[in-house]
Amino acid sequence: MWSGEDEWMCNMVQVEYDKETAEFPIYDWITSTIDVTRGEAQLPQNITNPNVRKLRIDEIRENVDKFKWVPKPTDGDSGWGFPRYVKGANSLQLTRIFQQDQVKSTQSEGAVLSGVAESTFDTIKSIMSPIEELKDYHSLYKHESMTRNDPMNLDDWFSDQSTGRQTLNGIVPLSFKRCTSLPANCDIINSDVNKILGADKTLDGEMEAGKIYISDFSEVFNGVERMEQLYCAQCIALFCVNDKGEFLPLAIQLVPGSRDHLFTPNDSEEDWLLAKMYLRCAQSNMHQWIYNYLETHACMEPFGVALFRCLPRAHPIYKLLRPHLRTVSCINNDAKLALLPSKALPGKGISTKALSLTRKHYKTFSIESLNIPKMIKQFGTDDATLLPNHYYRDDALDHWEIMEKYASACIRHYYKCDEDVVNDYELKLWAKDVAKEGLGWQDHDTKGMSENLTSVDQLIEICVILIFTSSVQHAAVNFGQFETYKFVPNAPLAMRLPPHKKGEANKQRILDSLPDSLMAGSAISVVFALSEYSPNEVYLGHFPERRFTEKIILDIQQNYMKDLQALEAKIKARNEKLEHPYTFLLPSRVPNSVAI
Repeated sequence: MWSGEDEWMCNMVQVEYDKETAEFPIYDWITSTIDVTRGEAQLPQNITNPNVRKLRIDEIRENVDKFKWVPKPTDGDSGWGFPRYVKGANSLQLTRIFQQDQVKSTQSEGAVLSGVAESTFDTIKSIMSPIEELKDYHSLYKHESMTRNDPMNLDDWFSDQSTGRQTLNGIVPLSFKRCTSLPANCDIINSDVNKILGADKTLDGEMEAGKIYISDFSEVFNGVERMEQLYCAQCIALFCVNDKGEFLPLAIQLVPGSRDHLFTPNDSEEDWLLAKMYLRCAQSNMHQWIYNYLETHACMEPFGVALFRCLPRAHPIYKLLRPHLRTVSCINNDAKLALLPSKALPGKGISTKALSLTRKHYKTFSIESLNIPKMIKQFGTDDATLLPNHYYRDDALDHWEIMEKYASACIRHYYKCDEDVVNDYELKLWAKDVAKEGLGWQDHDTKGMSENLTSVDQLIEICVILIFTSSVQHAAVNFGQFETYKFVPNAPLAMRLPPHKKGEANKQRILDSLPDSLMAGSAISVVFALSEYSPNEVYLGHFPERRFTEKIILDIQQNYMKDLQALEAKIKARNEKLEHPYTFLLPSRVPNSVAI
């Protein structure tokens, strides 16, 4: 118990008595009075001491008042059609427990993102020159303040191999699936691609053999608002795996239903290159607002807010998930101020309006879509013999297996049977708060999150989804942004002209279609800010906060670290043999939580 006038950031209280030491983990700011229990985690139904039971009830009551949901938005508010988030007009109004380093912030609202982005934009403007050739885009990022230690090799950015490689193992690794039949609005036929596939091969035969994959953006962008005079094609692209095991673009239809907008490598060099730019623009817009913001940022926040509201610090699930959910509210708050509004800096260089695209996708979102092994299986991209060299898939599945082992061991130590889950009334409060107030607040669609968890397996799956999404998946789609987008022709975030027809592309049409220098500079400055690792980042397997104090859990954490170290060695050994190493999911480069 602490009672005093000064604020105190307290990590741990240790009490020594009769040669024994009792630990009381806190890791919070103490502003007046606090009562805490010992560090051993307990399920509420197993507590026999009435004082301890009352202490937990009081803690939850205080937290519900401390961590408030934002008032339910109405039609027209920026939060309408989004997962709900914590109350706070800006980062300064959030409790400091949500800050990256939990130190009293002196930053202004939105400073984490807008400050870096605006200063970078100023730097780019100082070195900006007219764009007369594609190579001139290089000048926009060649400044000593914008270097990276591990640049991607984009010397062959224009090649089919690069387009395929970046789709397979870049920052959009879930943007395609196996194609077993063509959608009705796709006009690609055998004669378009037979010569590309090779002698005696047909499109139908290759589909049946599992060698054809599709990225279909025809419905994703339908009805989505664009920024004024900017374009994002509702394109459909086919990829093939050739006899060398290369993943290559086979055909791109920029306007569904129009063969005039259908392109293959057999078309002119300019037509095909510009078609690939429109495809990359579609991938990039999906990446920014869906794969990154919605699925790893916005959809994680309700779980974090409810965690701090409904579970006391002595609850095992609180201890397990806090390292992965604590920081997401703060960075999301910055994003709502500095990224999402149409008048914000990204709006100058991205085709689609963030609120429009995100709202459309969230209508059909399900928490199941964040179960990566299930999605990889559902997408038909799980077979390494049919789809080789998919390093994201390989590393992600290894991470999932390691996390599932870790989370399962921790959870099963406390939950011996399904009845333990059912009888945990604090866990029930958390699940209900997430489902009803966080995810389904607007239309009662809880997005696949049950209000009542009924089994240990169900609890493990939810926890692994949250840990994985907040760490591994976020790393996969976030930290490669600058290297992907810095050279704008490689992956433009906006196009200034509508999709071309066959025969219309030339050098000038390409330059007129790509972003101008100001648009490009704004996009580069934003992704530079978003790709920064924090100097005090905590990476997977590290537990600077000693929340669990039981030896058996500490041993489980040590085993978790050993498994991650083995995976690190495995990835490094593979990468040594690759011309283009895949490094995004090295455990040493995967932060514990979403903090940027």
